[in-house]
Formats: sequence, structure tokens, C-alpha cells
Amino acid sequence: MDLVKLSRDAQVLLERLADRFPPDQLRMCRESGKGGEWNEMVDIMCAVLAKHDVPVTPDERDALADLLALYPVPVEGYDYINKRDEILAALTVTDRT
Repeated sequence: MDLVKLSRDAQVLLERLADRFPPDQLRMCRESGKGGEWNEMVDIMCAVLAKHDVPVTPDERDALADLLALYPVPVEGYDYINKRDEILAALTVTDRT
């Protein structure tokens, strides 16, 4: 797995979504990223997107799909990463955010 790409792409996507995330989950994602816990960060992002019906643009959906494609599933302990197809299918995709 390309950890440099994973960390960069995860951080970029999180900042694009930041204004739509609940503050506590945003803080958790950022702290996970700062600690190098990229799997945790991506799993939390997926959980927030799924549970809170956070609207995403088609480009953001594609960025998440590319990010999730970096993972050889299953990844032990990361339920949302492992359910990537379900997460991507359940996203609220819109042209406006």
C-alpha cells in the first residue's frame, strides 16, 4: 500500500468535507491523521458519511472510491473500509454541497 498517497489523499478529502462533518468526528479524524492512523481516519470518514447522510459531490465520491481502492480488504477491525461497496452505494451524491 502506498502510505504517502493514502495519507495525502485522505487529508485532502477530509478537508474538502470538513464543513459538513460533526465537530467531534472531524476532530477524531484529524487526530487520527496526525497520529498516522490512516486506517482509523478513513474508517471514521466512511462511518460519518454513511450515518449522517453527508452530501458529497461526484468528485468527492470518486476521491473516496480511489482512497478505498488502496485497501486490500478485508482490513481487520475496520468495518466501514471493509464495506466499501456498500458505503459508496449509500452516499448522498449531489452537485451542490
